Amino acid sequence: MSADTSNDGCEDTREAIMKATYRALRDNGTADLTIQNIADEFEKSKSLLYYHYETKDDLLIEFLSWLIDRNAEFLEGDDVETTEEFVSAMIPRDVDDERAGFRAAFVQMRAEAASDPAYREQFTQYDRLYRETLVGLIEQDVEAGRLREVDTDALADVLLSTIDGAMLRYATTDDDVMPTTREGADRLLASLRGEE
Repeated sequence: MSADTSNDGCEDTREAIMKATYRALRDNGTADLTIQNIADEFEKSKSLLYYHYETKDDLLIEFLSWLIDRNAEFLEGDDVETTEEFVSAMIPRDVDDERAGFRAAFVQMRAEAASDPAYREQFTQYDRLYRETLVGLIEQDVEAGRLREVDTDALADVLLSTIDGAMLRYATTDDDVMPTTREGADRLLASLRGEE
């Protein structure tokens, strides 16, 4: 578990640890990730990491919680106001090396959720955030006439499964599935706008 960080006013320290963890995950994945990898990315002492987190898994669970908060801020921002913008953000046509490295690590962490309840809890929250956001965007698009009437729950699940599947396939095969997956998602949304 994370230690109480209020004693040393360390929201800044937590943020620095989380950013260091992101960089270490991006470069090493989870299988080869060590506290030392994170310490190498962290400006302060390695002992400070151990002060806040007893194990690597404790740190990664906290990292997932932090990531959920960051994604919630992004999803509430001005960049994602329609279903189409959501899909564009989640399924980029091109994935740069930094994003590719982190996506691979993310898939590795998600695999832990199959057997570890703490990881499962975080990924359940993560999925619920994305699903609730997407349902809301689809409903807004239907009300605004950008999409025709549709079962919003079913469409949200199809789009999220498509996004997750693309991420999984991109991270675990040598095939670049993002452009064709994006094309398919764009065509689905075009059909729901009444375009052929």
